[in-house]
Amino acid sequence: MKDLHNFVSDYTKDKKHLHLAIGIIREGGIEYFSFSNNQKRSTIPPEHMLFEIGSITKVFTSILLLEMEREKLLSSDDMVGKFVPNVKNDYLNKITLKSLATHTSGLPILATNHNLAKKRSNPYSMYTEQDLTAFLSNADYTDSIGSFGYSNIGVGLLGNILCKVSGSKYDKLLKKYITSPLKMNETAVTLDSEQNRRFLNGHASTGKRVPHWDLSIHEGAGGIKSSVNDLSLFVQANLNDDNPIASTLQKSHIPIWIGNSNRYFGWGEDKLLDKGILWHNGGSAGFNSYLAFNKELRVGIVLLSNYSFFSNSLMDYYVAQLIKWITKKEPSQGTMIDATGKKIFEAILSSEKS
Repeated sequence: MKDLHNFVSDYTKDKKHLHLAIGIIREGGIEYFSFSNNQKRSTIPPEHMLFEIGSITKVFTSILLLEMEREKLLSSDDMVGKFVPNVKNDYLNKITLKSLATHTSGLPILATNHNLAKKRSNPYSMYTEQDLTAFLSNADYTDSIGSFGYSNIGVGLLGNILCKVSGSKYDKLLKKYITSPLKMNETAVTLDSEQNRRFLNGHASTGKRVPHWDLSIHEGAGGIKSSVNDLSLFVQANLNDDNPIASTLQKSHIPIWIGNSNRYFGWGEDKLLDKGILWHNGGSAGFNSYLAFNKELRVGIVLLSNYSFFSNSLMDYYVAQLIKWITKKEPSQGTMIDATGKKIFEAILSSEKS
């Protein structure tokens, strides 16, 4: 793509350890591009470098729900209370698995008993199933049911339920229903030794190297690691009807009227150049990601960066990701990769339209 360097220059400047990998998906195939400020040359092709993809994981968890529903293992209309029998709380019998997947359960972004400051470098690793049970025992967000409220704990709970129903770990579900059918061999929560050699170090917005996150019981909300190669294959599958899970992917593209707005299983909706797009972004302490596609023109984009938009203080609160969803504005601390992705995608949409 012409002038791609101009689109990314604002994002790449002053990031000493940056690796930025981009996939552009069109009907004719996939093109890969990369930008690196790291002086140390890598022998790993950029499209096969592995990144934390953060909350893009939530899309995969929603697809898993739809696949398990297709196999009649459960229903997205099942009440959450059905799957947490050790918790007696009537609120859980008012929200469904669909509520969790569409962020309309009323649950907050984080459980009220989740103290991120307890382990700043790996804030999700300390939160246990016992903590989750304690939170659900007293949770009551009945007044917010049906309204959109982005919730990590909600989708984390959904992933947890899917694992319990299937009797399988999240990675096994991922492989069975998505990564194996789509030949996405570089996508997992737990990496093997070969994959670990391709797993990049992450950096905070200040440039400081930060530890990788262990999402523990939140893995369904943000635990996946992947490559631009694999996520481009995933976008390609969402644009085409000739793959093994096409019917499930198509179902995730259909809006559901909940409360007073349309919601999707996993996806966010936006408009660029008057064209509807489905998208999701992700962020962890050391990584930032963005994925979007337009079905009408059959084009999509993936961007993965080993720089976060977090500053060290934002790590303690983990609210910056919420800013994009609610206000669609850039957070003042750090730079989200979304703005760069949208500029490139607008150029692609414009060229396809003409």
